[in-house]
Order: sequence, then C-alpha cells, then structure tokens
Amino acid sequence: MTMAPFRFRARAALDLRRQQEQDAAAGLARVEAQFHEAQTACEATEAQRARAQAEQASQAVRGIDMATMFWHRNWITRLQASVDDLRADVRAKAEVVDRALDVWRLARRRRMALDRMRERALARHRAEEQRQELKMI
Repeated sequence: MTMAPFRFRARAALDLRRQQEQDAAAGLARVEAQFHEAQTACEATEAQRARAQAEQASQAVRGIDMATMFWHRNWITRLQASVDDLRADVRAKAEVVDRALDVWRLARRRRMALDRMRERALARHRAEEQRQELKMI
C-alpha cells in the first residue's frame, strides 16, 4: 500500500499570500525610489541655496549695487521656499514609505505563517510515510 503524494490543501492561499508579498515588495521599492528622488532634489536645492548665500556674501565683501543685492536676496528667498517645500515632500514620502513597509511586513508575516503550516504538514506526511514503510517491513 503506497501513500498518496503530498498535497497541501491551502496551496492556493499560500500562492495568493506569496503574490501579495511580491506586490507589497514592488510597491515598497517604488515608493522608496520616489522618496530617494525627493531627498536628492531637496539636497541639491539646499546646496544651490548655500552656494547662492556664499556668492552673495562674496559679492557683498567686494561691494555690489543695491539692485544686485536685492536680486540675490530674492533668489535666496525663493530657493529657501523651494527647500521648505521639498522638505515637506520628503517628509510626506517618508510617511508613505513607512506605510508601504508596514503593508509588506504584514504580507510577509501572513505568507510565512502559511509556509510554516505547509512545512509542518509536509513533516507529518513524511513521518506517516516512514511509519507506513516500517509497517510494510
């Protein structure tokens, strides 16, 4: 008497959980990339603002006319506003990354629970096969 091959009854659920985990991982990767792009843009704008401030200070030491000084001040003010907007965008994207990470962790936990169920069922099946073999002997 031979045993039937191992069949995990919840295979469809396990496949679904694997797909959900893969989808969550892809979503996490996408929002992390957007976060890094926003962070890079913010850092570049901050560097541009710092260069503008250094240039204004350098020109002020050499002496500049009022129109140029006001132009630099307005330019720096616009850059600072851009930096502030980009920082807010980075914070918002960081929150999105945190939510996506939570979704991925939940999907992973659910998949791992079904994986453990499958492994235990497989171990029981193998133990039963061995028991049957010993019985035959």
